[in-house]
Amino acid sequence: MSDLEARRTAERSKYLQLQEIRPEYGASFHGRPYVSRIVNLEPRCVLDFGCGRNNFIDSLRGHGIFGAGIDFAYPEADFQCPMHETTLEDGVADVITAFDSLEHLLPDEVDQVLGEMKRVATPSFSFFFTVCPSPSRITVDGENLHPTVRPLHWWEQRIREVFGTSDTRTEGHLIWGTVRSTEAG
Repeated sequence: MSDLEARRTAERSKYLQLQEIRPEYGASFHGRPYVSRIVNLEPRCVLDFGCGRNNFIDSLRGHGIFGAGIDFAYPEADFQCPMHETTLEDGVADVITAFDSLEHLLPDEVDQVLGEMKRVATPSFSFFFTVCPSPSRITVDGENLHPTVRPLHWWEQRIREVFGTSDTRTEGHLIWGTVRSTEAG
C-alpha cells in the first residue's frame, strides 16, 4: 500500500468512526441554498461529490431532476466510492456539485478529484462548489477533518487550471461557473 493509499484509508476511517459516535454527521444539507439555481438550469444529470447522506440529490429528485451522490463513507450515497475514482462513464453530468466536501480531500488528491469531475462531466457543464477555508471544529482522535485548508482564491485557481476555464466566480464560500466545450478541449 502506497503512502497516499494509507492516508486515504486513515481518512475514511475517521468518517466510519463518526457514523458511530456522531450519527448526525454527514446529514447537513449544505447545498440547500443552491437547489433552485440548479433546478432552473434544467440539467439532465447532476453529480454531487462528497454527498454525505445524499440530502442534496434527494431534494433535486423531488423536483424531477436526475442525479447521483458520490461518497466514500456513507451508505446513503448512490455510489459509495472515493471521489477520485468513480465508476461512472465519461461525460454523463451537465452539473457537478461539491458542497463542503473538497476541503476534506488530502492535498495530494485535489487535482485528481477535479480531474475526475471533469472526466464525468459533459463537454459543457456547470459547477457549484462550497469550500470551508478553515479547520473543522470537529475532530476524530484529535485529527482535523479538513486536511486541505486553503483560501478560496487557491481553490478557484485549482478549478480554473484543471477544468481549463476562466469562467469562475465566488459568492461567499461558493465557487461556481461554467465550462464550455471550446474551453474544455
